[in-house]
Amino acid sequence: MAVEQKKTLLCTGAMVKDLNILQDFDTRYEEAYSAWDGFYSLAARDLRFFLGDQWSEEEKRQLFQEGRSQFVFNRARRNINMVLGYQIKNRLSSVAVPIENSDQKTADQLSQLLLYVMNYGNGYKIISDCFGGALKTGWNLMSIWKDYRDDPVNGDIKFGREPFNGFILDPYLTKRDLTDCSYILRRKYLTPEHVASLLPGEERNVKQLYKLGSSRDDKFTWLPYQREATTQEMMAYNEMYIQKWKNIPMLVDMETGETLEFEVKQDEIKMFLDKYPQLRVVKRPKRYVEMHVIVNNEVMKKEINPFGLDEYPFALSTAVFEPESDQWGLKVQSLMRCMIDPQREGNQRRSQMSDILNSQINSGWLADENSVINPRSLFQSSQGKVIWRREGSQPGAVEKIQPAQVPPSMFQLQELYDRDMAEIAGINEASFGEPANAGESGVMMMLRQSAAVVNLQDIFDNLRDMQKDISKKAIKIIQTWTPEKVKRIINDEPTQEFYNSEFSKYDVTVQEGILTDTQRQMNFRQMVDIYQLTGGPQGSPITPQMLYEAAPLQGKSEINEKIQANQEQAQKQAQQQAQVQEQLLKTQSESMQAKAISDIALSKERFTRSVANMGLEDERASKAIQDRSDAALQRVKAMKELQSMDDERLLKYMNIVRMMEEGNRVKEEQIKEDDVNISMRANEAQQNQAPDMNALQQQMQGQQQAQSPQMEM
Repeated sequence: MAVEQKKTLLCTGAMVKDLNILQDFDTRYEEAYSAWDGFYSLAARDLRFFLGDQWSEEEKRQLFQEGRSQFVFNRARRNINMVLGYQIKNRLSSVAVPIENSDQKTADQLSQLLLYVMNYGNGYKIISDCFGGALKTGWNLMSIWKDYRDDPVNGDIKFGREPFNGFILDPYLTKRDLTDCSYILRRKYLTPEHVASLLPGEERNVKQLYKLGSSRDDKFTWLPYQREATTQEMMAYNEMYIQKWKNIPMLVDMETGETLEFEVKQDEIKMFLDKYPQLRVVKRPKRYVEMHVIVNNEVMKKEINPFGLDEYPFALSTAVFEPESDQWGLKVQSLMRCMIDPQREGNQRRSQMSDILNSQINSGWLADENSVINPRSLFQSSQGKVIWRREGSQPGAVEKIQPAQVPPSMFQLQELYDRDMAEIAGINEASFGEPANAGESGVMMMLRQSAAVVNLQDIFDNLRDMQKDISKKAIKIIQTWTPEKVKRIINDEPTQEFYNSEFSKYDVTVQEGILTDTQRQMNFRQMVDIYQLTGGPQGSPITPQMLYEAAPLQGKSEINEKIQANQEQAQKQAQQQAQVQEQLLKTQSESMQAKAISDIALSKERFTRSVANMGLEDERASKAIQDRSDAALQRVKAMKELQSMDDERLLKYMNIVRMMEEGNRVKEEQIKEDDVNISMRANEAQQNQAPDMNALQQQMQGQQQAQSPQMEM
């Protein structure tokens, strides 16, 4: 019995809690709708005008009574499509950029994962859809969420677009980033199977709720399912997001200023502070978000900080948002709003001119009674018609009514309405690529187009803020993934800073990057300009390979194959040329070596010959000495013979002998001088030959060293 009572109390407590949540949902919706009611009707009218429903019900009845057609010349749609097309053509990607000296590798990993998420979840397309919805109705919400149907552990990041009639915000918000928005209510009408897939484990309860019916109520009445009767029964899937604050303890290092959130017991805090006296405990408010899922007026789920975010999983896309206005119908406006009046007047003028032109075919007749045989012939408007008058009718009994002419001022007024419609929206002919004159250059037209978009910069600035906001939230969710999934996507282990929640706040920022073909072409053009300004192939830091990789070319795979084949062929030719050059250098080297050896041999031969000549001269000198010895011997013999001579003959012979000795002495001195000259010439020849050989050897070594790197390449 006690157990049953306990269960009953628990069930009763849960029912009371769910009832409070439902009452809170009703209260917040009534509060918000009472303020935003005027906006929803105007936003629906803006959307109808864009789609071509540009006549009011009263005007339609009047045209029907007058027998006139409801012509619509929807020039406003062209203006909206031009602005949206410009954004689509110039889409920008989101990249993570490190701040100052932060970790570049971690930022690169986050950029790669962000690119994967945006491509896999079709994020950039949904950003454009939200931008287009804001241009047509005033604002849209871009949602981000985790889909656990394919990945039950980490979940896949998905994006969605919430139209103006599918959500309602706190009417007193003032910031586009939703930081001061107290609550957000959202509704979708889904099939039971879809609802069950979004609520794992609640399949049975969802099925029972579907059998009970009653999915329609008095909330979100601007949704198509609420406004049109249909036999298909769907379920109202509601989500209520409430932003709240709570005080949490935080450790503060008074010396360094570092902070750390913690949750420990009071006695443990005291022990910790005693050990580290420089620390202090302070309390600060921290934001968190509660999400309640309500299906067909039954609470199905509650979650704190869904998807790991302590903020709303939405980003707001607006066209015109003026929070200081006290009229909620004017606070949020679409770009279409300012074109409605000139578009309506243009349609009315066109309808009037068309009616005047149609009346000229048969403007009517003034006829006396019984003046024509067949009165129906007066109503005919075909060419070559015949009207038979009665015999005896008076002349002038049948006269044609002169039709009214279209005043030329109406054509001028129509042109004025068309021009006003574009100028009021901040668009001119240059926005559509129409040249001002026949001789205008393409560059001047592009400059005029860029100048024309300046009038819409506030709208594009809102778009950039929305894209950065949703990209930052995507990075926070990416940081909740396991290392295995991160490595599977980028083929690299996450860095130590990857899972630091402070890194995405202080060390990295989200900036715009290149995405569309137009911006790739601009980037390529800038690289070409830098390549030419920095010297081109002579010294530019941008290589031709970098230019080719950045070039926006079609069929790059085939071009890559051809370039690779050409590179292989060029490399083969270079190798052959290097081999020929090597052989030529080798031949020249051998020839120079042979010539050097020949010169050395000739030098040695000359040196040997000089040495032989020196020996011959020595021999000649020895022979001269011997001849002098023989001469002395002969003189001794002559002395003996002179003893028998008289004095006169003796003096004569002595003079002859003296002259002979003097001649021999001079001849001997000449021989010695010649020997010295020959030795000096031989030494000089040997010294001159040595430097030439050293220079030759150095030249050959230099050529071989220059040739070896070429062969390696």
